[in-house]
Amino acid sequence: MRKLTARVDSRLGFLGAVAGILLGCSSDPMPPWNLASTGWSLSQHPAVWRPREGGPELTGELLVAHREDGSRLVQFSKQGIPMIVARVDSGGWEIESPFEGSRHSGRGKPPTRSVWFQLHGVPPEPTVRPPWVIERSVEGTWILEDRSRGERLEVVP
Repeated sequence: MRKLTARVDSRLGFLGAVAGILLGCSSDPMPPWNLASTGWSLSQHPAVWRPREGGPELTGELLVAHREDGSRLVQFSKQGIPMIVARVDSGGWEIESPFEGSRHSGRGKPPTRSVWFQLHGVPPEPTVRPPWVIERSVEGTWILEDRSRGERLEVVP
């Protein structure tokens, strides 16, 4: 029984490594950015994030920083603690949850599944990539939502 368990564990580890390579995950974090340096545009707004259908609604602050070269940072914080930090630049993308101690990154375009990579500025661009849809109210509030999974981000400008 031990040999079978060891064999299954080693195969799962191998499959995990292959999946990581295929998904473009890398182990080196992106270098830190100085958002106070010239060229960054920053905006900060109250926001409500629901990670999935039926999940809790988390109230916090959304920070979106971007540069003309396409580099951008999106951070969702709750009571000053970063919950999600997503970054994109010409070399690739990175998303981490300092709260949970997890980080994923890759080269090329970021995954469309993540709401954080849909934000290039605030408000977001008029069109977003499927499965995301955007709704805007007369008051200026906007909601970015993946209706198939129930993830939703509501932002008040």
